[in-house]
Amino acid sequence: METLLKDSKNVSEIAKTMKQEQSMISHNLEPLEKCGLIFSKRSEKQRVYSLNKETVVPLFELFDFHSKKYCPTQESCHTEEGVRQMRKKEAAAELHITHL
Repeated sequence: METLLKDSKNVSEIAKTMKQEQSMISHNLEPLEKCGLIFSKRSEKQRVYSLNKETVVPLFELFDFHSKKYCPTQESCHTEEGVRQMRKKEAAAELHITHL
């Protein structure tokens, strides 16, 4: 879906960008269209696909926020314990806990 962020594309353009077979791309576009994540329209003899930017762009932004917060190294995500420790630090910072 990221390949459709900037421009609408036909199956062969998507396949070329993703270095995949056209049949595999077509097969995977069908459920995305049925769910309304992408749209298609006929243009001459081909279908041109575009992203449902109203709903998908906010999802990409949420994934980006999540990965920056919980997967800061871009290699591996925090473990459950790591998330707990991070939340404790955030809570302490928000409360401005000081010792008397």
